[in-house]
Amino acid sequence: MTKRLYNFFPRGGGSDPAINPSFLPVLRARCPLNGDVNARLPIDQGSEQTFDIHIMQNIMNGFAVLESDARLRDDVTTRTVMDSYLGLFNNPLFNRPFFQSDFADSMVKMGQIGVKTGFQGEIRRTCSRFN
Repeated sequence: MTKRLYNFFPRGGGSDPAINPSFLPVLRARCPLNGDVNARLPIDQGSEQTFDIHIMQNIMNGFAVLESDARLRDDVTTRTVMDSYLGLFNNPLFNRPFFQSDFADSMVKMGQIGVKTGFQGEIRRTCSRFN
């Protein structure tokens, strides 16, 4: 987070230009330079306790907390998928995809990629650290 807010590459300093200017001071207040690197932020500002399409709206409007989410806007293919979830090019002849069910399906699929079992893998007690 620190690099994204204070020393974004390839800009050689400054913040990620994908961050909405009104959101940048909020992020910097929660993650000050040389501050606690373990500070926790909700990744979906405005509907932190609900799993819904709001995160897509945040990403599209520059309120992505995670850089990986912000990069979804950069690629034509992923931006088109996001637009379809948000109904930005809604065609009445077709049903809009359902973000929640698609997300759940993708998590199941990702969970089956190269699954390690027994002594080959581990379940981390703390996500950011190896056991």
